[in-house]
This record gives sequence, C-alpha cells and structure tokens, in this order.
Amino acid sequence: MAAHRLSAAMTEGVVDVAVVGLDRAHRRLTEAGVTDVALLDSCELSELLFDESTHTWRLPAVRAGVVVTDQIRYGREQLEPYLGVAAHGVPNYFMVTGTGSVADARLDYIAECLKLMQRTGSSRIEVLFSTQRMFHLRGAAMADNADAVYWRRMAKSAPSAFDLSSHISVVDDIYDGGATIRIGDAELQARVRLSGHVDPIDGRYHWQGTVFEELPELTQSRSATVTIGERSAECRITERTAQGRYSVAGVGAPPYALDDVEVVVPRR
Repeated sequence: MAAHRLSAAMTEGVVDVAVVGLDRAHRRLTEAGVTDVALLDSCELSELLFDESTHTWRLPAVRAGVVVTDQIRYGREQLEPYLGVAAHGVPNYFMVTGTGSVADARLDYIAECLKLMQRTGSSRIEVLFSTQRMFHLRGAAMADNADAVYWRRMAKSAPSAFDLSSHISVVDDIYDGGATIRIGDAELQARVRLSGHVDPIDGRYHWQGTVFEELPELTQSRSATVTIGERSAECRITERTAQGRYSVAGVGAPPYALDDVEVVVPRR
C-alpha cells in the first residue's frame, strides 16, 4: 500500500493511526493489516495533549486516534517504556525504539495492539502502571531482542497488560472515565468504572466498581472520596485485586450523574 503523506497545510481531519516521520513504520503496519494509517511529516510532539473527551491527539495536520512515533515520552515516574513501546500516562501513543530487527519486532507488537483495539471496539489504550513498573524493575533487558517466541508471548498477554476502553460515558448507570481519588491527605487522578442500583429493601442507591490505578499505601483507614466533575461521594476500598486494581463500594448518591430513578415500594 502506498503511503499517503499529510502535511500541516492540509485541512484537519481524523485518522485512526498517525505515523509521524517513519516511512518504515507506515509500511510495516499496513503490511500487517492495520487500516486507516496516515504518514505525517516529522514534527515535535512533546507539547501535544491527549483529548480525553474524544480519545484523540491533535496533530498539526489531523486528529489521530493513535500516534506511532520514535519520539519517547516516559509518562508517570519516568519509568522505562513498557517493551520499549508504551508508557502509562500517555494513552494511544506507541513508540518505535531500537533499530533493525528489534524495531521491526516492536512494530509487529504495536500492530497486534492496534488490532486488539479494533477487535474490542476500544478507542483508548494505555499500559497499566503496575505492568510498566514490573517491566522497569525486572524485564527491561529482555525486550531488547527480536526473538519471535518472546514477542508472540507478549502479544498474547497484551489484553492483560493494557487498559482498553471506549469513549467516556454513562450508559445504563455505568460510568467509565476519569476521577479524582482522595485518601486522607493524598489525592490522585485515576480511571474508574462504576455502576450501581437501587436496593429494593432499603430503597438506597448502592454503587461499586474498580479503580484502575495504584493507590497510596493503605493503613488503618480504607475510606476514600471519589470526585467526578462537581460530584463527590464517600466510599470504602473493599479489596486489592491480583491485577493491582482496587474495588470500591458506596451507598447513597454516586459521584456520577444518574437519570431520574423511581423507587416503587409495594404495599404490605
């Protein structure tokens, strides 16, 4: 497939994948079956911001769902990019590092991640912080190779290494998006997925869900406050999962907007 190169002078549109300044990466991805891939002239990306409302990056020529580039961004705590391709805190951004066969192996892995997004209907992909931290501590040296068996194994584990989601929304009383979590004096930004229901016995709204982020070390208190926009609600941290996520639960008005709910209490 011939590359279609976009320049900053072109009218802004939207593409699924923007490859910035890397002809070889464009060819490799299209040969792997990735569609709607645009090749852009090289430009500085360090100041670009990700739009969480649309899950896109605004580049000089286009809006792109995913950016593929050789410009490294480290994200949280300056950890080594996971497998040399992704960093927590920089969603929908894949880096092509290394040279020769190592770079090609990483491009093939990126192609598998893009296909995973397509299969799951996801518009946002971000490596989990726990995944990147473990790689930084134990596995960074292992990824600097082109061994096909290693990269096939990594591709198979991609669904558990990344957080995938679609556009932020509340559908059927399910909220999936960003929130502020406060535990004592500590406060951090995190993605959460929350849902709830009206209990027919006590007539109160019970909500629960998952925090996709490392939380401060818990001591005696397991209480937290979740804030989404102008809404806040107290909750309890009920458990830490094996994947490094946290389960939370609350009673009463949730921290996300709800449609009007009518509670019918049967006559006795």
